[in-house]
Amino acid sequence: MPTLSPVPKGSLFFAPMESITDEAFRKTVLKLYPEWDYLATDFLRVPSAGHYPRKYIIKHFGVDLSNDEQIKNKTMFQILTSHRAFTIDMVKEILDLGYPWLDINLGCPSNTVTKNGGGSSLLLDLDLLRTLIRNIRSNFNGRLTAKVRTGFHHTNDFETIIKILNDEGVELITVHGRTRDMMYKVPAVWSFIEKAVKLSHVPIIGNGDVWCTSDVDRMMNETGCHGVMVARGALKSPWMAQDYRMGHFNETSIERAKRIKTFFKEYRHQLELENISDRGLLKQTKSVSRFMFEGLDLGEVHRRKLLLAQTIPEIYAVFESL
Repeated sequence: MPTLSPVPKGSLFFAPMESITDEAFRKTVLKLYPEWDYLATDFLRVPSAGHYPRKYIIKHFGVDLSNDEQIKNKTMFQILTSHRAFTIDMVKEILDLGYPWLDINLGCPSNTVTKNGGGSSLLLDLDLLRTLIRNIRSNFNGRLTAKVRTGFHHTNDFETIIKILNDEGVELITVHGRTRDMMYKVPAVWSFIEKAVKLSHVPIIGNGDVWCTSDVDRMMNETGCHGVMVARGALKSPWMAQDYRMGHFNETSIERAKRIKTFFKEYRHQLELENISDRGLLKQTKSVSRFMFEGLDLGEVHRRKLLLAQTIPEIYAVFESL
């Protein structure tokens, strides 16, 4: 397993997003916007019975992307696990396949995930959390990181959570500034990112409510975080890292329209290379585009037309009409 270079201060991360950051999507982002320093896979659920075939794990990361060492080194392979899951078997398989970076999802707030003991529900029992992280660390000699919320029902254990992750060998921690119960209903509390920076002896990556390029600077300045991870804001503007590196902070509606067309032309190409069905292409395009119409003239009108589209020509006619 190669030793990865330290994550530079000021790095920008494209966050893991369920059913979004698959191979076709990451290929599109890597080709059009290489200014993102790091990207993440969608989380892979660790099974509670049996195990995945090796080819399934490779497909999750991306068959083509698995053959590119540079891309492997800048990609977080995120897993979603629970105390009942066969975590160590999965970790050993990922290690054996040569993926150098493993990220643990301690933040997913969805009811489906938490009722099965995964995601942010792992923050409810800190003794079990410590054991889980220790066991993963003992079986993975690559880079180990974690994405975490500030707590489940409350933030009373936040400092202890950060300490556990530090003590058990996590090398970088992404802090999303909300508890699980806050979901996405209220603004992220960036002061917890700042608190983590002061508590931790490993780098802290800030996450939550970064919607535009100016928010990147603001988060770094307000919290002192080592880098910034962007989720929904990056889905709204996949070119955010490019704009940030170029110092481009004011986007016109005309610029946004051109960029949306460019993005979906390439995204369609990548999906078709995977022989996706028309139904799948429609579903993925609608899912990926859900924030992109913000900031466009008549953006909501275009968004509704796209959601109502039933065929590929209809959906791409919406993009051409922007």
